Amino acid sequence: MITNTTESKNYMRVYYTLSGEGGSSEKDIVICREEIFRGYAKINQWSYYIVGCSPNYVILNNVPAGKLKHWIITKTSTHLKVACNRVTVLNFNFATDYTPGYENSHQVWLKRCTNIRLEVWSGDTLVLNTGG
Repeated sequence: MITNTTESKNYMRVYYTLSGEGGSSEKDIVICREEIFRGYAKINQWSYYIVGCSPNYVILNNVPAGKLKHWIITKTSTHLKVACNRVTVLNFNFATDYTPGYENSHQVWLKRCTNIRLEVWSGDTLVLNTGG
């Protein structure tokens, strides 16, 4: 679980060391908040990027409003699930939700995770619980 106390935490990257036949590799997911302009309006938009599953960031449309954010990021062999303040904002199926051209992404992400590393830019308070 990742907790931050203000909207100033704009960038989280979780690195997973994935091991299986043929060795191990490090893959990562990014969740970030960017200021983007739509016409004359500036909005803050949360998005995500999963290495090997798409070429670009994808918008998260249902991140709850408010300054306090409790993020829970869960990776299984088939899915990546992200919840913010107990609301599921992403339930990504590696075998079906990839961008065309990334059909082999599930073969990489189904490997067993042997290590997790977190990178966070800007913000006030951070709590990380790896669950074990």
